[in-house]
Amino acid sequence: YVDCDVEAPNGALLMNPEIEHTEDVLRTVARIDNEKCTFCGICADACVFNAIAIAPATRRTAVFDDLCNGCGVCSFVCPEDAISEISLRAGVVSSGTAGDQAFREGCMDSSVPHAHPTLEATLETLPDRPIVVLDSEPGVTARVASIVRSSDVCVLVTEPTPYGLHDMKRAVGLVRAAQIPMGVVINRSDVGDSSAVDYCRAEGIPVLLEIPFDRKIAMGYAEGRELFRVRPDLVTKFKQMIETLRDLSQQREAVA
Repeated sequence: YVDCDVEAPNGALLMNPEIEHTEDVLRTVARIDNEKCTFCGICADACVFNAIAIAPATRRTAVFDDLCNGCGVCSFVCPEDAISEISLRAGVVSSGTAGDQAFREGCMDSSVPHAHPTLEATLETLPDRPIVVLDSEPGVTARVASIVRSSDVCVLVTEPTPYGLHDMKRAVGLVRAAQIPMGVVINRSDVGDSSAVDYCRAEGIPVLLEIPFDRKIAMGYAEGRELFRVRPDLVTKFKQMIETLRDLSQQREAVA
């Protein structure tokens, strides 16, 4: 299990892992040597993130760390070799075990403006297990796209409401663009309408699992208990879902 929601990881609340190793994640930001700088402004013009300001009249420079993405373009274009890079902490990646399961989690520092360094570090080394679950943040973002591209098959979780259908359509578009097979899990399946199931049927997307709106499930979640422990009658359906996902992954490998 790899918690890739680096802004707000919460998988540990359910898995209660024993953390065995932590590693700081570093990001690079630019620094300008005013002794070498001629205040030409080439670096500021090249920075698409507007992270550099040059004031030739007062012979001053400024680098805005929160805007700097550490891409290195400014140091590359500087004709005076006046720009270097320093490392700042961006977050931490924790690894360990939860029972017999491997556990990995990325968590960005709250003061850091960019989640990408921590996410990239989290995905850099994945557990060597037959099945690795990459738990993504919700929505359709560049970070989610990175996680999708690191996957063999995707599970989209939605609810049977117009809002859920709207978000699912966007997620389907993202996954299809990445050419990754997918299936859908419908949460609170017995409320709302049938639009999610109808859409999946029309688009040829398998519905992997339907989770009912159940007070027992909500109470178990609040206590930090996994769904299949609260509702053991769903274990068979979970196993069927895993087999379907394995088949989808193998079909993709066969096409590739």
